[in-house]
Amino acid sequence: MRVFDQEEKAIINKILHGSGYARNLINILDSIRNLQGVRVRIDRSNKTANFRFETQNSESTINEDLCFIERQRQLTELIITHVTLLRYLEKEELAVFFEPAKTTDNIITFGMGAANRPCLTMPIADQTVVDLLIKYINKEIRPSPLLKQLERNNYLTDEEIKFTKQYCVTWVAVFISVLIGLYGVYNNYRDSESQEEKFKKQIISDKNNSEAIAKGFKDGQPPPTDYTQSINNVAKSMSEISGAIKSIPLINNAEKKPQQQNSK
Repeated sequence: MRVFDQEEKAIINKILHGSGYARNLINILDSIRNLQGVRVRIDRSNKTANFRFETQNSESTINEDLCFIERQRQLTELIITHVTLLRYLEKEELAVFFEPAKTTDNIITFGMGAANRPCLTMPIADQTVVDLLIKYINKEIRPSPLLKQLERNNYLTDEEIKFTKQYCVTWVAVFISVLIGLYGVYNNYRDSESQEEKFKKQIISDKNNSEAIAKGFKDGQPPPTDYTQSINNVAKSMSEISGAIKSIPLINNAEKKPQQQNSK
């Protein structure tokens, strides 16, 4: 299924939201807005069609001629857009076309130009466009359920809908992967932080215990036998142990700094 532009979407909306014979080519062309001062005449027997532009007098002026040439181009493009879209809708079975009543009229005229005013006639030269005009001019258009579904899908094709779904699923997967990765990093950081806190608490506890033992030796009452020198030696050794324990966090931090600098 192809992509529709804004003009084609507007035409489809008229088909979807119209009713009865309002859903035919003449009404969809919107004569009030697009065909002011001009009539479209179709000869089904001779397979010809032309525009009839109103003029102020029996002979058109140069300015009128220039204006009509531009309007002929614009109206031809407008009709081409409508009839080729209708052909596509019929081919893809997005709409059903039928004649509500048979007509024997070979001449069909529509538009907002006055029949009793002088006019300048300019042909629709492309025979393919003329043939499509003749084919669809009396047809009523009934939209299919698939066309209604297309409007509900905002005129996205099946491929576009599939791509959009895959795009969303891919980004959700990427987001979840990133989230899991961040959670893992955070969890490892929390575990590392918890272990580091436990290590610091153990160091503080060992330091306090060693200082208490050393203080106990220093403050203790002298025994009957003079162990002063031995106790002083033990107290000195305990103080050295305490000093060594205190230096462990400093060493640990000193080792971390070079690693952080290398990572930068």
